[in-house]
Amino acid sequence: MRTATLVALAAAWLLGSLNANAQSSVTGAAGVPALPTDLADFVAYAETDLPAHFRAGTPSGDLISARDSTPADNPITNAGATLGRVLFYDPRLSHNNGTACASCHQQQHGFTDPEPKSTGFEGEQTDRNSMALGNSRYYSNGAFFWDERSPTLEHQVLQPIQSPVEMGVTDLGDLEEKLAATDFYPKLFEQAFGTPEVTSERMSLAMSQFVRSMVSYSSKYDEAFTGRGPPDFAGTLNVSEERGHQLFAGACAGCHGTNAQVALATHNIGLDPVSDEELGTDEGAGDGEFKVPSLRNVAVRGTYMHDGRFESLEEVVRFYSTQIQDNPNLDRVLTLPNGRPVRFNFTDQEVDDLVAFLGTLTDDVLLTSDLFSNPFVTLPGDYNDDGVVDASDYIVWRSTQGTPGDLLADGNADGLVDSADYDLWRANYGATWESLTLAGDVAAATAAPEPATLTLLAAASWFWRRRPRKLPAG
Repeated sequence: MRTATLVALAAAWLLGSLNANAQSSVTGAAGVPALPTDLADFVAYAETDLPAHFRAGTPSGDLISARDSTPADNPITNAGATLGRVLFYDPRLSHNNGTACASCHQQQHGFTDPEPKSTGFEGEQTDRNSMALGNSRYYSNGAFFWDERSPTLEHQVLQPIQSPVEMGVTDLGDLEEKLAATDFYPKLFEQAFGTPEVTSERMSLAMSQFVRSMVSYSSKYDEAFTGRGPPDFAGTLNVSEERGHQLFAGACAGCHGTNAQVALATHNIGLDPVSDEELGTDEGAGDGEFKVPSLRNVAVRGTYMHDGRFESLEEVVRFYSTQIQDNPNLDRVLTLPNGRPVRFNFTDQEVDDLVAFLGTLTDDVLLTSDLFSNPFVTLPGDYNDDGVVDASDYIVWRSTQGTPGDLLADGNADGLVDSADYDLWRANYGATWESLTLAGDVAAATAAPEPATLTLLAAASWFWRRRPRKLPAG
């Protein structure tokens, strides 16, 4: 009788504790990564399969490789970049499980945000436009952000996570614990680094590897490099695109250099300064200078400049044509010998030609490849979002059943937490994130216990572990 009472009390306590944990620790369903059985080959894509005009040992490739800021102690690895991909797309990295790095750096837009300024985890807007990430490894000094306030990519990738506007994490230690509590992160960290410990330093290394693997070399422009003599732009580009190419070489390549279309340093390009009531005038890296991202996939970005002020490439080209503003810090490549700003005075046809050429820098491989896509899918029945369907998910279902507005266990997405969601959990009991294929299929590993048995066994297990034990003699 006494034992039965204690088990019942333990069961009640455990259920209440798990209910509380389910309510407080899970605020949204992030899903689990569906990864191929064999590691995706980021090294082949970003290193060994680089075309000759990007690869060291060729004249044009030497120019690009000389700007590669990849540190010797964090080269791209398949396991590291895979972990980085998962982290990049995981909204768990935000305070409320609602915002990921990919929320502001969207693959279909060249890993930038088509909105002038991005929306943070609580709906507040960022101060600047999100920088595009393609070819970002090719920047000699390795600094990041429009104002270069991060000296390295490894430093930069953790800053948005801790931003009170962007992702809102106030303690990286808490984030480490949250990720370590999943079934999959310890395994992915062990693949990448040899042991399962989840640390923010390792997070930064892995995400940096993923971002550096975003090399763009599969555009129409790149098709001109046949490997048989000089590039055949005339035979690859149409008439308008080739005219734009010639204009670009004369007017734009001074800042957007090499076949990766990347810059060497920050520039003041003569934008009309815009003041904010709270922030004042944005001086960028100082004296109105801002970092210059690669022009790869520029045609699909949607907005342009550090503040997203322009909504089309035509606006951008017309700005350079006649609207560069005079200021004491204007870049010398945009300044005439008499000290006045350059006026290219492009004709309407030349504007169209330049826009056409910039369209040839669109790389559909980078924009659509599974290598860089969102790996997260739903694991049916995984209501606490830890990557395995087990007893704790039943507790989440039970604690939210019939509760209006609390849809953590709404596995069939019908707007209710009811018996159908229990049936879904039961059907998938034992499945893990590793049960998933790229198609999202789930293979249930074992039959689920009955609810009463489940609660009683969990309570008894807890009680057994907590009961006093005799110390051995001696």
